[in-house]
Amino acid sequence: MAARSNTPNHETAEKLAARFASMGVNVIRLHAADAPIGEEPCTWSSCKEAPLLDYERGNSLEFNKAGLDRFDYFVAKLKEKGIYLHIDLLVARAFNKEDGIEYSDRVDSCTKCFPMINERLIELQKDYARKLLLHVNPYTGLALADDPAVITVQINNEESAIKGTAELEHVEHMKPYRQEVQRKFNHFLLMKYDTREKLKEAWTFDGVSALQEDENPEDCSVRITEGDFVQPVNDPMGSWEGMNSPARYADYMEFGIFINREFYQMMKNYLHSIGVKVPINTSNLLGGAADVYGHSDADVMENNSYFNHPLLPVQGTTFMVSGPMEYVSTNPLTIQKGAGAIATTIPSMGATAIIKGKPFMLSEWNEYGLHPFHSTAAVQTVACACLNDWDGLILYNYQTSEKWDDQPADEILSVFDAYNDPAVACQWGFMASVFLKGLVAVSDKKVDVVYTQDDLKTLPNGHGMLTTMLPYITGMRNVFLDGGERYTGDADAAINAGFLNGADLSEAKKGVYYAWSPYRDAMRRYPDKNRLTFAARDTKEIQPGIHLGEKTLVFDKIEKIAGDGDYREFAEILDQAFKKWGIVPKDAGLVDGKMISVTKEMIFDPDNSRFSLNTDYCSFFSGSPEKNIRLTEKINAEVNNSRISISVLPMDTDKLADAKEFILTAMGETGMDETEMQTGIELMGYEFTAVTMKGKLFADTLEGTISVKGKKATLEILSPVGEVIRIMDGEKIGESVLFHLDGMVPGIMYHLSINEA
Repeated sequence: MAARSNTPNHETAEKLAARFASMGVNVIRLHAADAPIGEEPCTWSSCKEAPLLDYERGNSLEFNKAGLDRFDYFVAKLKEKGIYLHIDLLVARAFNKEDGIEYSDRVDSCTKCFPMINERLIELQKDYARKLLLHVNPYTGLALADDPAVITVQINNEESAIKGTAELEHVEHMKPYRQEVQRKFNHFLLMKYDTREKLKEAWTFDGVSALQEDENPEDCSVRITEGDFVQPVNDPMGSWEGMNSPARYADYMEFGIFINREFYQMMKNYLHSIGVKVPINTSNLLGGAADVYGHSDADVMENNSYFNHPLLPVQGTTFMVSGPMEYVSTNPLTIQKGAGAIATTIPSMGATAIIKGKPFMLSEWNEYGLHPFHSTAAVQTVACACLNDWDGLILYNYQTSEKWDDQPADEILSVFDAYNDPAVACQWGFMASVFLKGLVAVSDKKVDVVYTQDDLKTLPNGHGMLTTMLPYITGMRNVFLDGGERYTGDADAAINAGFLNGADLSEAKKGVYYAWSPYRDAMRRYPDKNRLTFAARDTKEIQPGIHLGEKTLVFDKIEKIAGDGDYREFAEILDQAFKKWGIVPKDAGLVDGKMISVTKEMIFDPDNSRFSLNTDYCSFFSGSPEKNIRLTEKINAEVNNSRISISVLPMDTDKLADAKEFILTAMGETGMDETEMQTGIELMGYEFTAVTMKGKLFADTLEGTISVKGKKATLEILSPVGEVIRIMDGEKIGESVLFHLDGMVPGIMYHLSINEA
């Protein structure tokens, strides 16, 4: 629940809590409650009548009395329904001169790294945390710091000292804060190297220095590495000159890790000192190894992950998006070909931030519905989360309103509000059942991705290679080596991240080696030509430059196989090794272009636009229909829709095979029926599509035949809230009952009863 929806009126709070409980929601993230008041119809703002912070005072230091009462009441109503709370601290707060900030009249909301570096902004965050977490809620009798309904407190949202602030370069009132970052980076360089001469020597390779003539750390003129939305990539074998030199990047990553960890350790200590007892999260939107490691002081790791995310800011109901891509036909192994490392799928990006031994949640995720067939994404994300034993999934975003009756039921005005997206709302019960009841099995095989401390100082374009495959097939975790280069874990296989040439997997059960750089360090001081050769002992060369043995797989030149972002060949060779080692069954892993989980319950076939789940407890099919879709032993479907998503849950028992009553959902494309798409718009060197939402909400209903084994069966077509729209008695043919659906009944949910007597 974002921004203004944190302070609903009392009636709305009661209705929302009841609605969430009925859907199977058991956690709500109270997000961006600190947002300022924006101009209508801006939804990313606090409630005008009752914001949490009283910006009308001219500062952001005090709570609005009415807003705090609403916030407290909402917390109490959610708690009454058994719904846990994820509490955010700094998200969208707008600091201003009256707050006592140092350099300018304001610091804009969503300000990236500055609140982690500037001492006054840190003081203001502590003050807010103390007031929010220690205030006693009159409706519960408890402060949030003492309330067992709170599962985690998040220090800040999407913040990191590593990201950079390039887009603020020409924003006048933010220049002093950018200069402060540069000063502290220069102080860090002096602490490390002492003099300009020693810095220049360290940054020189093969006679070329990355330090420019006009740069001197003694006058704080050495420029920072400029990033943007997430940690920028850096070619470890790239040009040594200019602002993208691997040397400058390496030291800036080391600086960013230091700032992140110092800040988060200090904030955690402060929160503990005021009585916070729950696991603390540092931040989210972690897109690179240094960024993940820099947030590793968290008790619970979190990440944000989106597909078809539009550019910001949004103009009305028009959304600029690259593509949009159809989720079910997007191959994770090829999505980064020509698009760069930021292009990814929801499980792939989420998996970047998993650290072995720590709980993990997606704190934000969604597929925004700018492509008309997007219902695959939500269920696939839930299935991968089960396979990988993730701990929480918090969808962004239910709605942005403080009233229950001002949101249209038949229009999608903002793709960020998912309350009436059929692909989310009508599949929610299925997803909640699958995730909360564990209806998709956890992988009994684990693969660790291993990072040395040197790996953290670079980030090749191919850094996302492993997450494009592993989360779909087996359990995947990240391991950061703090005490040397040797991995000593217990995974079925360990794969070195391979940014640089340093990890020692000799004690792993099975080890996979490759390196994007032949050097052991980012400064290219220590080449190690023997590292991969040594690892390849006792192996056979299965093709030029690739060695496979009983314990080891070695790639001599990874860039020749995966350098353009197409990871299919790499995945096929890795799959071959996993099958040889008995980690992946012969009929799982990669099979004819399909990704099949080691549990064999999950099959993703992007080449044929199909995704399916088949377990003892649930069934799901999504994408381009096969001639006959087998849903259970008793239920099949022949579908005329060009795309369809069908889910099945048993009602009267746990297992599908024993059930006689079922709940089904079936939908094709969804969205707004007059939506316009303008393709070929050039922005920032990329091609975008302008998607303008128009018309009325629609959901393509099932056209085809549902076939049921049994002597008699009844199919009830339901409204989204379970009301019976139509009752159908099927046609008895042989041992089956057939239900012929022409798509004209306005329902995408079904209650099926089978009588075998």
